[in-house]
Amino acid sequence: MGLSLAGKLHAQSDESSGQQSTFQFGPLKVDVKGVFEVEYNDNINYSNSDKESDIILRPGLIIAANCPLTEMNTVSLQFGVSYEDYLIHSDLSSYTNFAEVSPDSKLAFSMRFNTFTVTVYDSFNYSVQPSDAFAVNPSTLAIITHVKAFGRFMNQIGLNANWDLGSVVLYGGIYRYDIFPQQTEFSFLRRWQYTASVGIRYQFNSGISLKLDGSYTLNYYQQHLENDSTSWFVGPTLAGPLGKNWTFSTSVGFTNYSFQQDGTNGDHSQPVAYTGEVSVSNKTSKTINQTLTLTQASSFGYVSNTITTDRISYKCDWLLQPKIDLILYGYWERGKDSGGVAPETYNKYVISPELDWDYSKRLSIYAYYEFTDKLSNFSDRNYIRDRIVAGFRYQF
Repeated sequence: MGLSLAGKLHAQSDESSGQQSTFQFGPLKVDVKGVFEVEYNDNINYSNSDKESDIILRPGLIIAANCPLTEMNTVSLQFGVSYEDYLIHSDLSSYTNFAEVSPDSKLAFSMRFNTFTVTVYDSFNYSVQPSDAFAVNPSTLAIITHVKAFGRFMNQIGLNANWDLGSVVLYGGIYRYDIFPQQTEFSFLRRWQYTASVGIRYQFNSGISLKLDGSYTLNYYQQHLENDSTSWFVGPTLAGPLGKNWTFSTSVGFTNYSFQQDGTNGDHSQPVAYTGEVSVSNKTSKTINQTLTLTQASSFGYVSNTITTDRISYKCDWLLQPKIDLILYGYWERGKDSGGVAPETYNKYVISPELDWDYSKRLSIYAYYEFTDKLSNFSDRNYIRDRIVAGFRYQF
């Protein structure tokens, strides 16, 4: 039961979408889009032997608002919301009767002082997507698999600053990030983190940019199943054109974690993570664009200190006709927990062809199929899943 609208339900300003605003009150511009999807999912509970299927109706609304208060100050809002109606398992319909809120929903206030910009923001998200998650009984440490719903609020409030000196840009920020699980079996994941970051970007005349980023994070859990931690990260990124029809982006990073031993998850590791991404895009012709990406990432685990994932992904965007796009996307991913009461190692294969049709300036129609095959060291975490989704977007 993936939040497929995560890929479709994004707020865009009228400038980015190329459309006029839906309505305007003085300096306030508001863009409104409607989205509707029908999804067939043959394995909503990520099960190996006891698969359950359903048909899901998913109406949604996208609102993007922008209001320049002065020539130097702007307030903006991005908001996407959808409701999921399960025709068979009605108890899952927008879990606890709360509509899902898209990941890029944000309220921001920007202040500009010549070359210096400060933005105060609050980004928020509510999702019931299981994300193939573990659930845990905190008392017995019993693992609960085949999760159908994982209701959680996620909120990030922070401040970013950007100083544009021409070819050199200095930037930094600080934020607090919170996760609020809505179900008892996920209460052990209630956490909050504080992160401070700084960076510098240099733009070469050739169009290539070089960045250096660093950050420091404090991470705390409300319960004592997971271990609290501190961590720091540093790494460069190089990106830009590579010949006439090629572009590239490459980044490497090092994260050093320091976990306290105040949790009961059984993970006593002190992992260090070497992360990075290499992405190469090629405009094969006027109608075909291909991208190959290799990624290694590290994040906090469900019942482990961290999980490391390696991924190879491929995307081909083929413009069949001026208004019809065929998109082929697929990836292989390997994940490994650092330890804990149930450390998992898995391989996942996903392939997803999609067809997009811009029927008119206001109406877009799309359909896609997604096949997922996961192989885990836990037999009950193996599964195969098929999803078929069809929908449309309409700008009012």
